[in-house]
Amino acid sequence: MPEVPRDEDVEAETDEAIWLECADRFRIAEEVDSNNRLMAIDDLEFADGQQWPDDLYNLRKIQRRPSLTINMTAMLVRRVINNMREQRPRIKVHPVGDGADIDDARVAGGLIRHIENRSNAEVAYDCAGESAVRMGWGFWRIIGEYVDEKSFEQELKIVPIRNALTCYIDPGATLPDGSDMQWFIISQKMKRKDFKRHYPNEELSEWLMGAAGDSQHQWESKEDIRLAEYYRVRQVKDTLLKLTDGRTMYRSEFRRQQHAFELAGIGVAKNEFDKEISRPSTRRQVQWFRLTGRRVVDRRDLPGRWIPVVRCEGNVLDINGDVRRKGMVRDLKDPARMFNYWETAKTEKLALSSKAPWVMAEGQDDGHPEWDDANQKPYSRLIYKILTDQNGQPMQVPPPMRQPAIEVEQGFSEAAAGAAKNLMFVAGMPHEPGLDAPGTVVSGIALRKRQAMSDISHFQYYDNQTMAIAHTGRILLDLIPEYYSEARMQRIIGEDGVPQMVAINQRVPKPESPGIFEIKHNMSVGRYDVVMDTGPGYETKRQEAAESMIDLLKTPLGEAVVKTGADLIVRNMDFPGADDLADRLAPLSPQGLQQTIQQLPKQAQGIVTAMQTQLQQAQQTISQLQLEIKYKSQIEQGWMAVEREKTQTDAQVKANDAALKAHQAATDVHTKAQASIAVAEIGAAGKILDTHAKAGHDRRAQAAELAAAERAEKPNGAQK
Repeated sequence: MPEVPRDEDVEAETDEAIWLECADRFRIAEEVDSNNRLMAIDDLEFADGQQWPDDLYNLRKIQRRPSLTINMTAMLVRRVINNMREQRPRIKVHPVGDGADIDDARVAGGLIRHIENRSNAEVAYDCAGESAVRMGWGFWRIIGEYVDEKSFEQELKIVPIRNALTCYIDPGATLPDGSDMQWFIISQKMKRKDFKRHYPNEELSEWLMGAAGDSQHQWESKEDIRLAEYYRVRQVKDTLLKLTDGRTMYRSEFRRQQHAFELAGIGVAKNEFDKEISRPSTRRQVQWFRLTGRRVVDRRDLPGRWIPVVRCEGNVLDINGDVRRKGMVRDLKDPARMFNYWETAKTEKLALSSKAPWVMAEGQDDGHPEWDDANQKPYSRLIYKILTDQNGQPMQVPPPMRQPAIEVEQGFSEAAAGAAKNLMFVAGMPHEPGLDAPGTVVSGIALRKRQAMSDISHFQYYDNQTMAIAHTGRILLDLIPEYYSEARMQRIIGEDGVPQMVAINQRVPKPESPGIFEIKHNMSVGRYDVVMDTGPGYETKRQEAAESMIDLLKTPLGEAVVKTGADLIVRNMDFPGADDLADRLAPLSPQGLQQTIQQLPKQAQGIVTAMQTQLQQAQQTISQLQLEIKYKSQIEQGWMAVEREKTQTDAQVKANDAALKAHQAATDVHTKAQASIAVAEIGAAGKILDTHAKAGHDRRAQAAELAAAERAEKPNGAQK
């Protein structure tokens, strides 16, 4: 094997020098992390159940004494890991500058979620996060691969690294996410037949170097060959250009994207002397190599500024340059061993309590072998021999008597309970319901506060995972312009988990300048930043949102909410067919209709857009006709009102004339009637007077006739 070079100031160029450089850096990482690796292996085995010291376990095994392992450590570790899974951080993209806008940031964020979904990125995040909790660190990485065998399009993929002990990172990388690393080595297995297919002229030679947890004897296989992958960052001389849109870019990057810039009308800015604005500079160039045990078999310059490997860190302590890494298992070892010991001792004591011995005189068990295991087996009867003296007389010897059962001292239970309490305190979960005093009643608010305190005790793991995922988002944003630079229909995933197809890098004319074209959703333009969304995941938020929306429907705003966002309410509900029903309700609102159209194929979008245009024209025509009808009807209604008022006036005049005439006629009739009555009264009075006069005349005539009659009847003498 060639010797390792010692001149670290000279960057390796040849394959042999690069192999030696990788081997040298491997030994540096092995030496720096050797102690952390040994303790990490012990932590992993302890969490897996190997919790007794080897010498004590072997001694008790020889003595046939129990060595119980109540693996509470694994349970406590799972609680922290599952809490991280339940509230997995999510990447959000915000525009910063250089031509970035909100709509393109939405597309970039949706593209990152598509990459995560396609990669099953949660497996990588959870694997590294669990490794950080168990032993102190974990890794995942980002690779590029072709969509399929017949495609030239490439996709990014987030790949888990299951065994973090196969990774060797630059000791100078101090950030939790490893973004400042200058080199990285990982040992990987490859099928021997795949190796011969990719490198037919190379000799099969395994990478033999390995530290604790990555030793060679564990990798030997007839089917696989062990190789090393080596990443490094070089500072390459380049020229920095200033573009006409105000951005800066290296000349090498500008050349790769020159055609797209020409279509967009962007070029290199020039000064007053008509010379391009530029200056000498350096750029980070990431390089990748694949090594066997003898030489470099593959090499590649990678796009992007960072090594596409992300570290997820646990607890780190730097003491005088000695960097110590650990998870939560290491501090749990002593209290867990105490708990196992006292539970074992208590169990051993209880196991012996049912085996209390029998006390008998010598010879009482002669001829009765059942007494040999009478303290272990439940015999229905026990017969003993009666002892006699020399004369054959029975001796006064009491029958066999069993000793009292062994009692477990109170101290055993108290010691076991104290060990359990210490274990929970060290784990950062001191307020468990089982540890409360008997009869203690704890309110719901107190339980939530306890849970919050428990989460805070382990928040460093969640926070470090959040930083690692954020760095993943930055790496993806840095690589997207390289892997998604061609015009294509690309699937993106919204924050609500709903996928849709969008056209990226499409050349379209500017609305304000028909002769000038622009690139819509240009993934190679713009500067973006990553903001992390933490807390409960979308499903939990959706359930909470559904409850809030249902409560909102009971308020005066309910009617307006139903009209504008009925599909959002239904989509947040958790019942079969909710999404289908929401899809049917979405087109009823303008915003939902627009989103529905965007999810259609391009040809269908054109048809729907044309139909919408025709519908809008028809609606405008209808609106104009409605306005004309409205105005005409208002004019006609005005004339009708005038005519109606005139008619009413004429009718009123006629009615007044008729009433006046009727009143005059009634007055005339009344006058005539009064005159007639007066004439009639005068006539009647005259008739009455005539009657009275005639009656008086008749009375007088009758009186005269009566007087004449009386005179005629009297004698003559009486006439004297």
